[in-house]
Amino acid sequence: MATEIKMPQLSDTMSSGKILTWKKKEGDQISRGDILAEVETDKANLEIESFFNGTLLKILTPANSTAGVGEVIAVIGAAGESVSAGTAPKASAPTAAPAPKAAAPAPTPSMPTSPTPSAPLSVVAGSDRVKASPLAKRVAEQLHVNLSSVQGSGPNGRIIRRDVEAAAGGSVAPEYQQTPAPQYQAAPAPTPAPMAAPVELTQQGAGTYTALSKMRETIARRMQESVNTSPHFYCTASINMGEALRLREVLKELPEYKGISVNHLVIKAAAYALKREPKVNAAMKNGQLYQPAQINVGIITAIPDGLLIPVLKEVDTMTLKDVVFEARAAIERARAGRPSSTDLSGGTFSISNMGMFDVENFTAIINPGQGGILAVSAVQKQPIVQNGQIVVGSIMKVTVSVDHRIIDGVMSATFLKHFKDALETPALLMA
Repeated sequence: MATEIKMPQLSDTMSSGKILTWKKKEGDQISRGDILAEVETDKANLEIESFFNGTLLKILTPANSTAGVGEVIAVIGAAGESVSAGTAPKASAPTAAPAPKAAAPAPTPSMPTSPTPSAPLSVVAGSDRVKASPLAKRVAEQLHVNLSSVQGSGPNGRIIRRDVEAAAGGSVAPEYQQTPAPQYQAAPAPTPAPMAAPVELTQQGAGTYTALSKMRETIARRMQESVNTSPHFYCTASINMGEALRLREVLKELPEYKGISVNHLVIKAAAYALKREPKVNAAMKNGQLYQPAQINVGIITAIPDGLLIPVLKEVDTMTLKDVVFEARAAIERARAGRPSSTDLSGGTFSISNMGMFDVENFTAIINPGQGGILAVSAVQKQPIVQNGQIVVGSIMKVTVSVDHRIIDGVMSATFLKHFKDALETPALLMA
C-alpha cells in the first residue's frame, strides 16, 4: 500500500516549507534513511529523510514549490503501484518568477501548527532508527559501510566516525583524513540567498533600506510576539564560580571532556534546577498551563544573520560528558548552516550566554512557546567576603526571565537557588 510523505515540522516556528531540490526522482528505489529533499524553512535549509523503503511513485510538490506542514509532498510504495488522485496536495504552488507578493500570514502566537498525527514522516526517529553523527553517515556512504551493522561507541550508543572506519577495516575517507576533531566535521555553510538590492533614500547621505532576511523577519516577529503576549518577570542571582572553574580545569584534561566550557556546566545546572522546580519548565499554550514531560534545553546560538536555537533533549537524564558531546555537536551543525531535522524543535527552556563578550548583566526575551529563559553573564573577579575575610572571588550573574502569567517570583527564586547550588557545589553536576 502506498505511503504518503508529508511536510514535517522541522522547527518550532515552521508552518510551511519550500522544496529547494529533490534528491530523488520518481521511479527511484528508496531505503530508510535516504535523503529525499532539501527544504527551506524560516530558520535554515534542512534535509527530509525517509523512514520507509519502497519506490518513489509520485512527487506532488515539485522543486521551488511551497507546502504547509502536514501536506502530502510525495508518495512511496511498491514499484508499479498506482497513485490515487486523492493524494494531490491541498495547497502547493510553484514559485513564480521573482516578483513582489503579499507576506504570508503569521502563525498563531500560542504555538506553531503541528503536523497531522498520522503523518508518516516524523522528525522524531523511531526506536529502530540507526543513531549516527552526520559525519559518520557521510563517511559510511563513501566507504560503503552499512550503519545497521556498526556498534556505536559514542554517548548512548551513537555511531561516530571512528566506528565507521573500524567497520571498514581502518580505511579512511580521503576528504576526512585531515579532520582535527574525530566526532564532527562542520559542513560548508550554504550560499546565502541574494539580499534585496538596497533602496537609496531621496535625501543624499540619509542611508539605505535593506530588506530583512527570512530569518531576521522571523526573529523580529517572534520577539514582538513574546513581549506583547508574555508579561516578563525577572530574578537575578550572583554565583561564586570558584569550585565550578576548578572542576572544569580538571575535566578539560580528560579526552571525553574535550572542549568543556562554562556553558556546558550552565546547561547541566539548568537541567538540575528545572528538575527540582518543574513549574519553571512550563508554558502557556492555548490559554492553558502546559507542563512538558521532558526537560529540553535550547542553546541560543549566534550565526551571521541572526540566531538559531539547537535543542538538547532530556538534559536531566544526560551525564555531564554527554552534555559536552551533544552540545558541541549541535552548535557546530547550527553554525555550519546544517542543523539536523530534530535540532530546532521541542525546546522547553532556553539559555542565552553572553559571558564570552564580557557582558556584566543583561535580561533575555522569552522564546514564544516556553515559559522561561536564563541570561548568563561573564565570570568576573570581584571582592567577596569568605569566612569573615575579604578575598577575590569569581562571580557570575544570571537573570531568569519568566512568563508571569504562570510562573511566580517564588518559583523563579527556587529555580535560581537550585541552579546556584549546582554550580557552587559542582559535585551535584556529576551525579
